[in-house]
Amino acid sequence: MRQNFKEKYYYIYKLLSDCLPIYPLYIILFREQGLSITEISLLLSFWSLVELLSEVPSGIIADRWNRKYMLFIAVILKAVCFTIWVFSNTFWLFALGFLFWGISGAFSSGTEEGLIYDNLKSENRENDFGKIYGKGRFFSSIGIIIGVISGGLLAHFININTISIISIVVLTINLFFITMLKEKNYYSERLEKESIHYFKTLFEAISICSKNIKIFLGMILLVLVISVVVAYTDEFDPLIIDDFGLGYIWVSIIFLVRFGFIALGERFAAVIEQKIKTNHKVFILAGIACILFLLFSVLWNQYIILIFGLFCMIMTIAELIQITVIQNEIDEEGRATIMSIYNLFQNLAMIVFCTIYAALSNAFSLRICYILISLYCMFGVVVLFLILPDSRKNNV
Repeated sequence: MRQNFKEKYYYIYKLLSDCLPIYPLYIILFREQGLSITEISLLLSFWSLVELLSEVPSGIIADRWNRKYMLFIAVILKAVCFTIWVFSNTFWLFALGFLFWGISGAFSSGTEEGLIYDNLKSENRENDFGKIYGKGRFFSSIGIIIGVISGGLLAHFININTISIISIVVLTINLFFITMLKEKNYYSERLEKESIHYFKTLFEAISICSKNIKIFLGMILLVLVISVVVAYTDEFDPLIIDDFGLGYIWVSIIFLVRFGFIALGERFAAVIEQKIKTNHKVFILAGIACILFLLFSVLWNQYIILIFGLFCMIMTIAELIQITVIQNEIDEEGRATIMSIYNLFQNLAMIVFCTIYAALSNAFSLRICYILISLYCMFGVVVLFLILPDSRKNNV
């Protein structure tokens, strides 16, 4: 009897993966241990460097081996990170924790998308990828929201090290639900029929990324614009609250707004996707989000935080539409490897961003830094729209 892909276990896995009360507090932990903003930026850059170096090898392994096992190991490695932080009081110990977290992120990125798509393809349900992937991201955001709220509340009663231990327990429980996922990997099955060298897996992925305009265009938008203002800046949200001069509870509030609106974007992205028929409309969507981000950065106070939330929601919708486009364009090539190439460039951009951010933070106020970031992203959207005319001819 053929086993079907049980989406509920995937959703629970996504929920528990990010339902961690340490999330809103580890930047505060670094600050309490005496780390400067520059040192924190360097830690985040190191985190991204580890992911960058691990991305492509882990993607190839996921395509050639077992994606479910990769997710299992990834959760264990993240738990190891938080275990180290329980005993950390120096920059180098925190960096050691990020070493394990970075490898964990590389093991899961691309692996999840490949596992979902191949399972759906085996059931002739490829068209459901956007809906299920978006819903999985939705549960991930719900998990983050729960973690953020619980983290902010727990911080009033227990210390951050104890909160780290609670997060480790949650990750341990999550291992059970990973074991309940169905493994389906068309690329590894292809290896049973023909001999494909390790590097050929990589070269096939590079070839489709460079030659397919939809994948190429989508990766540019994701890496150079969307990730800059969504994936890279969330680590600095606590510093916004610190700049506003507000208490710890506001750290939870800004995370709640960010991930609450991101969750809305993830939940309704599949609906919006049906109404967006050309790539240039995705650029317009991203441009609107950048304008909202600029407005928040200029006004810069807690009373217009919902504008910040709307920016997160709209940019998330644009991101998910582009990821769905990329998955639909992949045929025989290794899915995890292709997504790992995307994540490699994303992490390379993260390193550059954190380095630039560290330099800017020493020269300008936090508010000015965010204004400059929003202006850059608006400029990027306009330039890509103008220099890539094919984006106005190809249907999404």
